[in-house]
Amino acid sequence: LHSFHVDYKVLAPSAGRPVTVTVGTVWKLQLNPSPPAPIRLSGVVYFRDCPQQPNIPNYLLGLALIALLMIPFVTLPCESYAAQPREHPRGFKACMAGFVVLFIFVWFLLGAVWVFSVYQPNYDPSAADGLYCNKTLYTFAFWNAVLETFGLGALLAKFCKGMLCYVNMSPVDR
Repeated sequence: LHSFHVDYKVLAPSAGRPVTVTVGTVWKLQLNPSPPAPIRLSGVVYFRDCPQQPNIPNYLLGLALIALLMIPFVTLPCESYAAQPREHPRGFKACMAGFVVLFIFVWFLLGAVWVFSVYQPNYDPSAADGLYCNKTLYTFAFWNAVLETFGLGALLAKFCKGMLCYVNMSPVDR
C-alpha cells in the first residue's frame, strides 16, 4: 500500500464558515449501495438458497450486470473526433442511455417488490413446506433494496427541486 500525507490545515474550513454536507457529497463518499463484487458473489453463491422467492438471487446478479452495462458510457466517445470538446450524447448513444436508465429503474422496482414481498422470510432450510430463504442472502438483498429506495427517493426529490426552481425562474410572457 502506498502511504501519503494530507495536511489537514489546508483542507479545514476557515473559522466562521459552516461546513455543508449534501446528499451528493455523501453519495460521492461511497455511501451508496454495495460494490458489484459482493453482489455477484452473493447472487452466485446463494443462487438456489431462496425457494421462498427465487428471484432474489437474480435481482442481485442483475445489479452486478448494471455495472457492466455502464462500461460503454465510459468507453464510447460522445462525438466522432476525440480532440473536439465533449458534446451532449446524440443518436445511438442517447437512445442506449435511455434504455439503460429505464432498465435500471425497472430493475430496482422489481427487486424491491421481490425482496419486500417476503419480508421476514423463513430462514430455516428444514421447514416442512420447503419455503425458506438464506439469511445472509436475504439480509444483503434487503439492505441493498432499502438503500436503493432511499437513493431513488433522493434523486426524485432533487428532480422535483430542479423542476420547481425552473418553473419559478422561467420568464413569464405577458
